[in-house]
Amino acid sequence: MSEDSRDITGAKPSWTLGTMAFQLQPAFESYVIAHSAGYGSSGTALVRETEALGDPAVMMLAKEEYALLRFLAGVARCRRALDVGTFTGLSALALADGVGPRGSVVTIDRDTKWLAIAQRHWESAGVAARIEVMTMEADAAFERLARGATQPFDIAFLDVDKARVAEYFEATLSLLANDGLIVVDNTFWHGWVLDADHDDPDTRGMRRFNDQIAADPSLEVALLPIGDGLTLVRRK
Repeated sequence: MSEDSRDITGAKPSWTLGTMAFQLQPAFESYVIAHSAGYGSSGTALVRETEALGDPAVMMLAKEEYALLRFLAGVARCRRALDVGTFTGLSALALADGVGPRGSVVTIDRDTKWLAIAQRHWESAGVAARIEVMTMEADAAFERLARGATQPFDIAFLDVDKARVAEYFEATLSLLANDGLIVVDNTFWHGWVLDADHDDPDTRGMRRFNDQIAADPSLEVALLPIGDGLTLVRRK
């Protein structure tokens, strides 16, 4: 199935098939996971159910990124987390685990197709009460959050429309605490950011975002070769 394939209804699917730029071989993946903070039984079950979906599972957080996201939220003592791109809920689970019982997570996704899977596993993990779901377009969610009396977010994870990732980053930055952290996924975008044969809107959007933040003197940026590329950003 190509990145432009359509589902059985004739609609273009919400996922883009490809291979993570730093796809770990199964043995190494197992070793990394075994020697990092684990998912627990609920997270493991969530990963397995997501993988069983087939092609859509490409949207899941890279398994080795889970421990890092959880670790970052915990070590920075984050209390409020923003998760843009819920899918089956693995990134929200990592953040909810990281912020702890006194913390909270707002997760955003326009698609309700996978939400029941996410909520079932959040309940099993005992973190559902920490997670608020906003089922709407990201634009509308950002507008609502900006209008509300919400406290700034300490950490944000962006895994959303790559063609518009720069716009969503700016919207997230406006909701971030001064010492907050933004984590952006898929910044290598299957390695296509370096492939001249790929010039689709998503690839162009990710290239533009990478160039933009690297050139911004007000930001400190670290692009990590993990999963499909993971970029950490904070204000200087």
